[in-house]
Amino acid sequence: MRLFRKRQKKILQLISGNLCSICKKVLAKDFHADHIKPFSKNGPTILQNGQAVCPNCNLSKGDKQ
Repeated sequence: MRLFRKRQKKILQLISGNLCSICKKVLAKDFHADHIKPFSKNGPTILQNGQAVCPNCNLSKGDKQ
């Protein structure tokens, strides 16, 4: 499964303290659940490989590890 489930996304938000894991800004409602090891490089869609990030950080990151 490529996308994190709603429950996983909420847990990632709580773990991050409602801050982007990259830039540390407060997360808006449209935050992204991101794979730390990219899905395109066989990164699993599990909490241990996830982080809550703002859309700007996620979209600028691409599939870099």
